[in-house]
Amino acid sequence: MTVGIIAVGNELLSGLTTDTNSQFLIKKLKNAGISTSSVCIVNDDPESIIKALNEIDDRISVVLVTGGLGPTHDDVTMKTAARYFDSEIIYSEVAYNRIQQLFSDRGIASLIKMNSDQALVPEKAELIPNQNGSAQGLKFSGSKKTYYFMPGVPAEMKKMFGDFILPELQKQTKQSIFSTIIHTTGVPESVLFQKIEKWINNNKELSISILPRFPEVDISVTKSGEIKTGKSAVEHAVSGLSELLDDAVYGFDDDTLESVIARQLIENQLTIATAESCTGGLIASRLTDISGSSEYFKQGIICYSNQSKIEQLEVSRETILAHGAVSRETALEMARNIRQIAKTDIGLSTTGIAGPTGGSLEKPLGTVYIGLSMNDKDYIFHFQYNRDRAANKLLFSQRALNQLRLALKGIDG
Repeated sequence: MTVGIIAVGNELLSGLTTDTNSQFLIKKLKNAGISTSSVCIVNDDPESIIKALNEIDDRISVVLVTGGLGPTHDDVTMKTAARYFDSEIIYSEVAYNRIQQLFSDRGIASLIKMNSDQALVPEKAELIPNQNGSAQGLKFSGSKKTYYFMPGVPAEMKKMFGDFILPELQKQTKQSIFSTIIHTTGVPESVLFQKIEKWINNNKELSISILPRFPEVDISVTKSGEIKTGKSAVEHAVSGLSELLDDAVYGFDDDTLESVIARQLIENQLTIATAESCTGGLIASRLTDISGSSEYFKQGIICYSNQSKIEQLEVSRETILAHGAVSRETALEMARNIRQIAKTDIGLSTTGIAGPTGGSLEKPLGTVYIGLSMNDKDYIFHFQYNRDRAANKLLFSQRALNQLRLALKGIDG
């Protein structure tokens, strides 16, 4: 089975929106042992969509189309699909009842015409339920290809594909593919490759890919074959690579750095507060991206100016005058003081120069000091980066969180 993807949307070609839907589909298909042969992005106008459908390679057996199924004037995919498959558009009671139930569940008593019109669908299409929106998915079965049309809203598309379309495709494919993603941070791609190059050369039967994903690097381990042998081979490989990379590995598959830290904090029944200058609240934002974060995250203070460090965090004025706001001494006081103010087990701080202005010979652009106060110990870390402002801020937050993870790992041990 091979798949072709068509992503519909003017915004995808204008650069206003990134085509994350195709990336999601390719990954899910690969994990199911299904290869993607082509990806095409087109404007949401009928002629562009029809041209893309006509140009799909004969060897492709499944076509996935995302986008253009909504209720607004520029959502033309449904009518274009009806035209392409020479199908009348009819009223579907099933579709109407689904839409009505969706809005009822959201506390909306009556539908406006724009939404009720979405019950008008191609007669030849098999409807695919949309559990997160009003646009119905469409399936057309041809003599050589099967076509699936999905909405472009990521939450709607992912739910529809995962619950209805992917299980259907999996029943048709005979090959099993086993895959695990190893997540690493703190080690550049080139250094990481040096550590595992010999191992990769000795395990040619596996497909190993190194995937930079700023500010992290992932390693994909894939093996096709029978369930027992394929799964065992991947598990053995992941174990071997993890041993080689040691502390650089923070998680696998759906793990994020934040979710791993959350588990560590909860398992150890620890609480944390943050004091941020150069990261502007980014660390607090990332720590609270996890559901249930109120169990461990208690307080965050963004103390950007010297005065706010003195007034809100009680950093000594003498410390700042003697060493500067960007210094080991200030970072340490920030971490200690936020821990005392919030009455938490851990205090985490950042102070630095994100750029592009403010640097000096002594403290160049990209300088960051990270303070960590926990378990009756204090740690100060100093790093230097050479990126633009946004990238530096992300790297600062990544380093701070990773140092926290490593410290917590020590507690676990």
